[in-house]
Amino acid sequence: MQAVILAAGEGRRLRPLTDDIPKALISVLGRPILEHTFEALPEEITEIVLVTGYKEERIRERFGAEFLLRPITYISGVLPKGTGYALAEARPHIKGPFLLLNGDDLYHPKDLRSFIEKGPAVLVKQSETPERFGVCIVREGLLKGIVEKPKNPPGNLVNIGAYFLNEEIFSIPAKILPSGEWNLAEQVGELAKRRAVAAESAHFWYPINTPEELRYAEDALRKIIRRP
Repeated sequence: MQAVILAAGEGRRLRPLTDDIPKALISVLGRPILEHTFEALPEEITEIVLVTGYKEERIRERFGAEFLLRPITYISGVLPKGTGYALAEARPHIKGPFLLLNGDDLYHPKDLRSFIEKGPAVLVKQSETPERFGVCIVREGLLKGIVEKPKNPPGNLVNIGAYFLNEEIFSIPAKILPSGEWNLAEQVGELAKRRAVAAESAHFWYPINTPEELRYAEDALRKIIRRP
């Protein structure tokens, strides 16, 4: 099984940390975000498909052709046109069901392991600021839709950028936002109207978009490390 990891982001709100490295290489407790992500992958993952763009040569220098015996296939030169666009660029290399993750968020191995057993699925988590994310409409454990950054959120369960999908997702046109970005979340929401897509609650998720969020993520990891 493949893991497709989206790591093309620049991370403008993290400058000056991202002046010379891509966002996915930001250090969290001494190790790049991507390294934490790689180590969280379930044992079923046998190949990593890594979508890169901004200062991608730094990622190649850091990880090379494999990580812990998992070969890495690089999709290079991807423009910053949204998650839907990044996934579309990886399409020629995808074979069968795949795990899809943001390369600049921190996930927990137990969460990733549990939801790939659900068939098509998304990971969701409660948020105090759901208007910043894609809000998931969930009924009886199934995804019914995703509303991207609504002014009046219909709930507080948000999409955390972790999906277990198959190639059927490519039969649904990506939603193009006014900014020109291809929005994957609403594309997955459309998939949920065609068939059952499980919505699994995550216990651990830390997006890293600002220096403050970076500090929160480091504090959270310290607590896990100290836990007996």
